[in-house]
Amino acid sequence: MVICLGQTIQAQTRILSGGWGYGFTTPHHSDMWNYITGHAQNFHAEYTTFNKLDSGRNSNIIKGLGFTFINPGNPDTMGYALGLFPQIQFPFNCEKKHSYFVLGCGLEYSTKTYTEENFAFNAISSHFNALIMLGYRRIFSLTPQWKLNTELRWTHFSNGSTKAPNLGLNIPTLCLGLQYRWDVSEYKPKSKTMQNNLNVGNWTFIGTGSWKQVKAEAHICGAYSLQVEKNISPKRINSWSIGSDLIVDYTMNDRLTEFSDTVVPFSNNIKLSLKGGWTVPIGRLHIVLQAGSYLKNSNFKKEFAFERLSLRYFLNENVGVDVGLRAHFAKADAIEYGVVYRLPYKKQMIINPAF
Repeated sequence: MVICLGQTIQAQTRILSGGWGYGFTTPHHSDMWNYITGHAQNFHAEYTTFNKLDSGRNSNIIKGLGFTFINPGNPDTMGYALGLFPQIQFPFNCEKKHSYFVLGCGLEYSTKTYTEENFAFNAISSHFNALIMLGYRRIFSLTPQWKLNTELRWTHFSNGSTKAPNLGLNIPTLCLGLQYRWDVSEYKPKSKTMQNNLNVGNWTFIGTGSWKQVKAEAHICGAYSLQVEKNISPKRINSWSIGSDLIVDYTMNDRLTEFSDTVVPFSNNIKLSLKGGWTVPIGRLHIVLQAGSYLKNSNFKKEFAFERLSLRYFLNENVGVDVGLRAHFAKADAIEYGVVYRLPYKKQMIINPAF
């Protein structure tokens, strides 16, 4: 949020938009059929900006803040959801700038949770949760300033297994809205050399920690990971990578046993993965999308594949901080907090900013 707000100070074009969406809450677990009784609706508002630079795909990325109010479909049991999140829109065509991939990551507040009185609602057990929003947006020009927004939006929120139960909610909606654009001062971009020095890297090492509760009234346990990644497309700013994770997850005892007095071998806490990833750098902020499978996992039948969304902010050329959400088939497994160390390429290397 701080980074997106900071962009508005230098922004050349500013955008205010709002809209309404209609869809449904997906009953991705059999227990959820009991309380999903109606269609979902959302209202969203956004303040976003971008700078008109001469070249480069990242120059047309729109950044800002979004707010959403969601009725998941049964307010008596599920309550309402309010979300605030940084939002980034990536254009599919830099020249026309009509179609965008939309990504938002932030904080959500649920008015109702799982309690002794509301025990049927097992999707959310905490008021504050992580929110992820993905969407495809198509814009139609009405006037030079006014635009019509059409969007397919997928909203997910859960607490990342920090408190059980935590099935999470997934809400796809079709949205319609309006936006108003206006130009302000001219913006002088930083030199490409300075931008490229922050965008390229060779080997990356990440260490993270998280806390998890996989069953109601179970102990809260830690999970730790050591990750290594190799950039396999050094001539591209938006780069592909391969890597591996070594994870020590102390919640495996609760996952694999029915009673807390049973103890699994320590080796069952260890997971080893092989993964691929895609990184989009926006200055010092890097957005990382990953997917992979486990070479070792004691719960492999239920967790044989995973996906991860990470946000990394580099304090300098080598060192940064990381926050990520690791999930199994869109069900959150852990919110990971950590540090990043990167071995950069030599500065004299020529970088082709092709996408």
